[in-house]
Amino acid sequence: MARRARRKAGAGAIILRILVVIVLSAAVGIGSFAGSKAFFLNRFKKDKKDKIAEALKAESQERVDVSLVRVKDALSIRIYHNKDKQMVFVPIRKDTILTLDNDGVKAMGGDTKTATVEQLAAKAKDIKVIKAQVEKTLGITIGSYESLSQKNFTKAVNNAGEVELDLENEVAYKDQNKMLVHIPAGNNTINGNQALGMILDSSQFSDENEHIALVGELTVKIAQSINKKSLNDYKKFAKDYYGSYAKSNVSYDSIKDNLSRMHEVSAKDVTYQILSGSDEGENFKLDTKKTKEMFDELLSENGKVPESSGSEKSTKKEKTTTEKKKETEVSSKGISIEIQNSTRISGLAGSWKDKLSGDGFTVGSIKTNRQGTLTDTKIIVAKKGMGEDLKKYFKNPTIEVGSVDSGAQICIILGTNDDI
Repeated sequence: MARRARRKAGAGAIILRILVVIVLSAAVGIGSFAGSKAFFLNRFKKDKKDKIAEALKAESQERVDVSLVRVKDALSIRIYHNKDKQMVFVPIRKDTILTLDNDGVKAMGGDTKTATVEQLAAKAKDIKVIKAQVEKTLGITIGSYESLSQKNFTKAVNNAGEVELDLENEVAYKDQNKMLVHIPAGNNTINGNQALGMILDSSQFSDENEHIALVGELTVKIAQSINKKSLNDYKKFAKDYYGSYAKSNVSYDSIKDNLSRMHEVSAKDVTYQILSGSDEGENFKLDTKKTKEMFDELLSENGKVPESSGSEKSTKKEKTTTEKKKETEVSSKGISIEIQNSTRISGLAGSWKDKLSGDGFTVGSIKTNRQGTLTDTKIIVAKKGMGEDLKKYFKNPTIEVGSVDSGAQICIILGTNDDI
C-alpha cells in the first residue's frame, strides 16, 4: 500500500509555485514585453496553468495528514492517508516520557529536560507547546492539532452516532464525580460520559498497555461511527466539530473540499497502533528504534501500514481450540499459592484458602494486601499460562505475569466483588 511521506500541497507549496511563475513572467517581460504578453495570454494560461493545477491536485490526493488530538492528558495522533483513504490512530500513554525543547523546559519550570505526558499537560495549557514536545520525542512532523475540553469531547461523542464497543471483560472507571462506574462485558453502546471516563481513567487497569489498547479500540469505534453518517450529516458533524467542539489550527472551510473523500474511508481501514517501549519505574520509555520504524512505515512513500493492533482482539478470538488448550494446560494444583486480602472484609483470605484447599489446590500463606482496595480479583503468576484454571472461581479476574515476595508461584489478590 503506497504511502506519501511528504505532506505537501499546502498553502506554502501553492504560494511557492505562484512566486516562481511571477519571477519567470517578470524575466521574460523585461526582454520583450510585446511578445511575452501574447505568449502568457495564450500558452501560459492553457498549458502552464493547467499543468500546475493538475500537479497540485495530484499532490493533494496523495498527501498524508498528521494531527494531534488532545483531551486533558489523553493524546492521540491521527494519520489520514488521502490517496489510499485510510486512517490510523496512535494513542499515547499518559505516563510516556517526553523529551522537552526550550519551550517545554520553560513550561515545566525550567529545571527538567523530560516530563511525562500527564505532567506536561498539567503545566502547559497551550496545545502547540505539547505538540512540539510530541514531535521532538517521536521524530515526526505534526501538521495540525485539535484540543477538546472534557465537556466538548462528551458532546462530540454523543453526536458521533451509535458507538458500539464489544468488551471481552467488564471495564470499570471513575467518573468526574469520583464514582466507580462499571461497563459489563459484551456489546455495549457507549455514550460520551462513558467514553471520557474510559479514556481518562486508567487507575482500574493493572497494565497500562491494556488501557491504551482499549483507548485505541474506542477511538476507532468513534471514528467508524462518524463515517457511517450520510455525507450531509458527516459534513454537518465536521462543521460543528471544527466550529464548536475543538480548538484547532484547522478550520472547516479549509477542509470541506476533502470531506467527500474522507467520508469514503471504510470501517476496515480505520485502525490503531500502539507505541513500543518499556516501563521504567512509574513511567513509560519509548523504544526509539521501533517507534521510528513504525512511523517510517506509516508515513513512507512505498511502505505498508503494519498489522493493526486493532486486529489483535479478533485474532485471539479466531484461535483454534487446540491453541487455547495449550495456553491453559498448566494446572495450578501442586503449585504454591498465596492469597492476599485487599478488601476490608474480615477473614476473606481464610475463607478462600479453605475453599481452594478443599478443591485440591496448595494454598500456603495468607496475608493482608495494604496497597489499596481492589474491586476485581487479580491473579499474579510466575509464567504465562498459569492460573487459568483459577479464573472460574472469581467474577471478573485479571491475570498478569509477575513475582511474589514470598516466593509463591501464584498470588491471588482478592477484590471486593469476590466476597464469600
